[in-house]
Amino acid sequence: MPAWNKQGQSVDHPEPWGRNGSFSTLRVFPGPLLPFRRDYLERLLESAKILGLRWIPPMSLLEELLADFLPSLPSRFEGLLRICLFEDCLGFSHRASPPSSEPVKGRLLVHRRPEPRAKSTLDKDLYARLSELDRVNEDWIIIDPEVRDLRESATCNLVFAKGETLTIPESGVLRGIVLNQLLPRLEEHFSIIRSRPAEQEVTDYEEILLCGTGRGVSPLRSIPELGWKSTSCSTFQLIRSIYEDLITAENA
Repeated sequence: MPAWNKQGQSVDHPEPWGRNGSFSTLRVFPGPLLPFRRDYLERLLESAKILGLRWIPPMSLLEELLADFLPSLPSRFEGLLRICLFEDCLGFSHRASPPSSEPVKGRLLVHRRPEPRAKSTLDKDLYARLSELDRVNEDWIIIDPEVRDLRESATCNLVFAKGETLTIPESGVLRGIVLNQLLPRLEEHFSIIRSRPAEQEVTDYEEILLCGTGRGVSPLRSIPELGWKSTSCSTFQLIRSIYEDLITAENA
């Protein structure tokens, strides 16, 4: 995991969770190809500004370091690249993770992000707990400790589906790059309500989808603590198809 300090010297990559900083995670396809690359880099710097980090490097430095780093990835690498920006250094880490659309089990996590508008490495109570999961097949579904509504998962935005209507939480969440790309197309096919479902309302929905860099678009299979199970897959199939079209076009 390479890292560099503000002077451009190589340093050890610190443990990110619990350390003040921002991060952004990009999907890497063989090539290497990084769909929506600029959006992810801008998100990293935007989060750093919101969090008030003392060091915010120029976009040109991010692009330069990324261009130097990508050739070091294994041949035909497919997975995730995380870029962390701390007060005193910048680091890259990567892990293999082929795109998957397999159903995911939701596990409730009572939590409220300290700053929902930014991706913060300081939020150890959330990100360090990902190690408790089977990350391929499970995700934390965040439920607010006071309002008791569902906002997002630890890694994805949530889309709640019933018939031809989608409910998408907007306030109190960070709208991810994947969902930003999907929304114009979703508005062509669905009526969209922008709200956060309360926990007692969850059983009203036929499907809940996870939309994010790591999973692309994947269906939630169940949330056992709330007695919810998926009863359809038609919305998932359509939105997954839209997502794959976007990725194909971006990688062309």
